[in-house]
Amino acid sequence: MRIIHISDLNPEEKARLLERSQAIIHEHIDKVRSIIEDVRENGDRAIVNYIEEFDGVSLSIDRLEVSEEDFKKAMGMVDPRLLKAIRHAVENLMRFHREQMPRRIWFTEVEDGIHVGLQASPLARVGLYIPAGKGRFPSVVPMLGVPAKVAGVDETVLCTPPIDGFGDPATLAAAKLLEIDRVFRVGGVPAIAAMAFGTSTIPKVDKIVGPGGPYVSAAKILVRDHVALGTPAGPSEIMVLADETADPRVAAAELLSESEHGPDSPGVLVTTSIRIAEEVKRELKSLLPLIPDWRRRFAVEALDKYGAIIVCRDMDEAVDFVNEYSPEHLSILAANPLEVCMSIRSAGAVFLGYYSSVSAGCYLTGSNAILPTGGFGKAYSATTVYDFLRFQCVEFVNSKGLERVLKDLEVYADYEGFPAHKLAAKIRFS
Repeated sequence: MRIIHISDLNPEEKARLLERSQAIIHEHIDKVRSIIEDVRENGDRAIVNYIEEFDGVSLSIDRLEVSEEDFKKAMGMVDPRLLKAIRHAVENLMRFHREQMPRRIWFTEVEDGIHVGLQASPLARVGLYIPAGKGRFPSVVPMLGVPAKVAGVDETVLCTPPIDGFGDPATLAAAKLLEIDRVFRVGGVPAIAAMAFGTSTIPKVDKIVGPGGPYVSAAKILVRDHVALGTPAGPSEIMVLADETADPRVAAAELLSESEHGPDSPGVLVTTSIRIAEEVKRELKSLLPLIPDWRRRFAVEALDKYGAIIVCRDMDEAVDFVNEYSPEHLSILAANPLEVCMSIRSAGAVFLGYYSSVSAGCYLTGSNAILPTGGFGKAYSATTVYDFLRFQCVEFVNSKGLERVLKDLEVYADYEGFPAHKLAAKIRFS
């Protein structure tokens, strides 16, 4: 990783940092489009063909859905310590997400005789996507399943790759613990297509949530006119914002914690101290040998392609760059992290201070780890119960209220050329 003073960052370098691996996603569009069209046209038969091609296993259509017997087998295959960790995560996620629930319905009187409000309703059917491309991720199941259940979604449908023709046992066990309604052994682009359009076996959903790599991200781009989508959660990423009080070894470890996800997972240090910049660079070299070779290769490639150490004049300049970059995870290692946090407006999740390990947030603190990536934090938020709810405006107007707005309503209707609008209001007084 190069150390770059922000004033020396040329436009090309800055554009590369800000774009991350988004360009790679668009390179896959044509290939992904053909898969989606095949699944849309040929349904389950296309899915089992792709499972054989991409996953290397032969699976019959009647084995796509995980059975009750499969769930029992999966529960018996999982280390009890992992089941305990999953239950721990579920408990904390439940506590945090229950606090997010809005009132079912509320009204306010905007003027005499006019009451308007919002009514919250759960979505009917939601698709949860659990990836398994570069590892196994049972931790994602409660991150999606808990807010869906707390929100009261009628039916939860989960798709995950058919590892060894069975699926990851821990992922299936987590789904069972959360009482996910239906679980299917299908991953990647075919899973997104199946949930977007439906097949004879896999139902069409109203919304798809969950993270994924470049192919899954490309698939979501192509189906977004047919199904609602959750926050854009692509390749994982991290930014560490550090002042001169930061522990360089902790900062370096945080950068590696997300960069080990894959070669498209950037890690960026933004600091106000050239000393911290140099020490973090040294610590990265000393920590890399502690990571197994295959994960180390991911981290090295990611940091080389998409990483950087950015030195800023002061914290204001550093915060401006953080907000422009809009990281998925932001670790603030500073003398007063909460004060700095108050100026952050576009991170997916913020971790304050020495002991707020990003890894803890990814697994167990109760905060949601399904976050916007690729700079989408400028407009999208962390996954919450609101992703599984919809809101409709509700109005109650009495005669006095309608009479109070009638003249201005007529002016609007006349200007916009809608006589029936005016008639529909005036007829109540005739």
